[in-house]
Amino acid sequence: MLNHDDQFVSHFDASKKSNLAEFVSRNIREVVVYRYALFNFVNTNLSSRYRRSTLGFLWSLLNPLFTMIIMAVVFSSLYKLPFSQFSLYLFSGLLPWNLITSSMVGGSMSIILAEGYLKKIYIPKIIFPLVTLGVEVTNFLFSLVSLFVLALFFGAKFGWSLLLLPVALLLLSLFLFGIIMTLSIMTVFFRDLSHILQIGLLGLFYLTPIIYPISMLSERLLGFIKFNPFYSFITLFHIIVYESKPPGSIEWLVCAGLATASMLLGTVVFQLYEKEVIYRL
Repeated sequence: MLNHDDQFVSHFDASKKSNLAEFVSRNIREVVVYRYALFNFVNTNLSSRYRRSTLGFLWSLLNPLFTMIIMAVVFSSLYKLPFSQFSLYLFSGLLPWNLITSSMVGGSMSIILAEGYLKKIYIPKIIFPLVTLGVEVTNFLFSLVSLFVLALFFGAKFGWSLLLLPVALLLLSLFLFGIIMTLSIMTVFFRDLSHILQIGLLGLFYLTPIIYPISMLSERLLGFIKFNPFYSFITLFHIIVYESKPPGSIEWLVCAGLATASMLLGTVVFQLYEKEVIYRL
């Protein structure tokens, strides 16, 4: 016997053209209908990462912790900066960067890897980019625990600005979701994109002030680096966590603008090509 949600899904006509508003409305309703499938996919992906591992999810804490400590030791020595001071700067930039790279690389392949599901049963395609983002945001939250533990160990003092961290994470997540929607569609049509993306992200890593302080850059070079869209989000986390103060209105507006533009682009691309995807898989 079909319930109301099942009736909605069964009456969806994939061949019917819809405008942007109808597309957004339909996908929101479908995400609500398939919310349990979404949660199960996220849980399955998280579990599979650490299956047969003795420490299991504890690696979500230990892996970023050891990585950050090694990098902090190396670069604090290289720049002749106090380890306790530079480590917090590095950690507050490296964690959101890891979220960015893992979400984009994983998200670009999200629909391709879901081919087995999409060819057998009806599942909204938007679910799979959402699953990637959900998994990576969850890992980010685990990693954040590592950052706070290490920061407190080295005597860092946090202020009320940390209450703004969820807002910064929300803006970054929206920005990433828009990018993932675009990449997941584009990669279906151009399979080499995921490899090109990894190379491009490596270059952008060095064009983002994560492993070096902004104070080391000249005004001219800093002006160039600011064109990197990830710079604004990394700076947002630096201000909240490292500088322990609320970002200014300019920082918030830039990040909100980037998130809005990304979501708009991703939605348009997904609407235009989602019906063709199944024929390209």
